[in-house]
Amino acid sequence: MFDVPTVKIGRVFGIPVEIDLSWFVIFGLVSFSLATTVFPQIEASRGASAWVYGSVGAITALLFFASILAHELCHSLVARATGGGVERITLFIFGGVAQMDDEPESAGREFLMAAAGPGMNLVISAVAFGGYSLALAQGAPWWIWAPLEYLSGINVLVALFNLLPGFPLDGGRVLRSMLWGATGDLLKATRWASRAGQFIGWGMVTMAVLGVVQGDVGYIWFGLVGWFVANLAGQAYRQQLLRARAQAVRVIDIMTPAPEYVPGDATLDALVHDRLLGGRHSRYPVIHEGSIVGLVTLADVKAVDRADWPYVRTIDVTNRDLGALVVSQDASVASVIPRLAGDSPGALIVAGDGRLAGIITRADVIALLKDSVQSAP
Repeated sequence: MFDVPTVKIGRVFGIPVEIDLSWFVIFGLVSFSLATTVFPQIEASRGASAWVYGSVGAITALLFFASILAHELCHSLVARATGGGVERITLFIFGGVAQMDDEPESAGREFLMAAAGPGMNLVISAVAFGGYSLALAQGAPWWIWAPLEYLSGINVLVALFNLLPGFPLDGGRVLRSMLWGATGDLLKATRWASRAGQFIGWGMVTMAVLGVVQGDVGYIWFGLVGWFVANLAGQAYRQQLLRARAQAVRVIDIMTPAPEYVPGDATLDALVHDRLLGGRHSRYPVIHEGSIVGLVTLADVKAVDRADWPYVRTIDVTNRDLGALVVSQDASVASVIPRLAGDSPGALIVAGDGRLAGIITRADVIALLKDSVQSAP
């Protein structure tokens, strides 16, 4: 989330759950606040030791973050139930996030996914309040009913905050789903909902500045959350713009046509001297007997002992997984982005009518997306 390591803590309903190391900061702050401010102010707790306050504070903080995890799980389970996929859930300094495989395919699906999280917080709040009321009626000690009272109140606040109508908050996603359903234009709906999110975020920052000027440093955290929301809102619109642009452009529009290629019978020695050393590229399509057989890269050549280069044919070291390497010239750019990411060769062979039509590289896609961002309204 913040380019810091994460710790995997297991799976819930088959969904990987991990903790960003920044989470330990907020966990410590919440635990400390409960142990030194919230619980000591309770009349029934007077006289308790610092160890008791600290223990109850830490346990309550863990239960609070368990409710954040439940919030994200609800998003994830609804997404999965409606045909989507979930990569992981990450807890971090500003709460939690469920990382989906892709955006919702319909306004109705997004509405259900967005509403599920705050709905879970309200359910947790109601259950905690019921437990709190029962514990008080039974004369239970403060360290039982006080955490339940806290969890009941904080979950209502979490639900209300998330329901603010600004993207990417859940309320902003609800707003986007309604605008999407009304206009039929996901990009326009995202722009309006994201602008609302930026307005809310920068409004929080403004309130925080005024609060700090008046001497209340507690507003600093409020301002940081607002800054985070405002920045995420801007990023969300840019990402949707890029997705829309990539979906609208075909591979044939940005590929390199009639690319250089290597005959399958060429030796590695010839490949290195004629193409890899003297050419502009580090990977080439390989053609054998008039057909596309795969893609050869510099890494493939390096895997062979230098002394064997004059005797090994290019086709013998070529990556021949055509299902992963070949794309139709009429495919959308959006569909090939995942195939160019990560540890892939960074290039795909483009075929038209069964023949070599071109090559599309990671750099081609980056150039398109960069141009799209620069021309964004």
